[in-house]
Amino acid sequence: MDEEPKTRKAYREAQKHSQSQASERDKKRVQVEREYAREQRQKRHGKMQPNGQFDDITYKRVTGLKKKLNWAIGIVIVLLIIVFLVLAFV
Repeated sequence: MDEEPKTRKAYREAQKHSQSQASERDKKRVQVEREYAREQRQKRHGKMQPNGQFDDITYKRVTGLKKKLNWAIGIVIVLLIIVFLVLAFV
């Protein structure tokens, strides 16, 4: 409480200084968050090789899922046709 009142110029300089420090902190925080998000995304998704291709394990997994999805879509379409025929002719 022994501080003397600041002049307007000193107050503005202090405000600029604190704003620039906050801005620098925010820039660093955003950079760190982006790096962390990039690392987590790479961990979560399959590892990609430098040329953009998936590794063998991921490729086999994706291929198996594609086949299962195609079968599921086909079965749903057949069931819809059966339901339509039952509703139309009963």
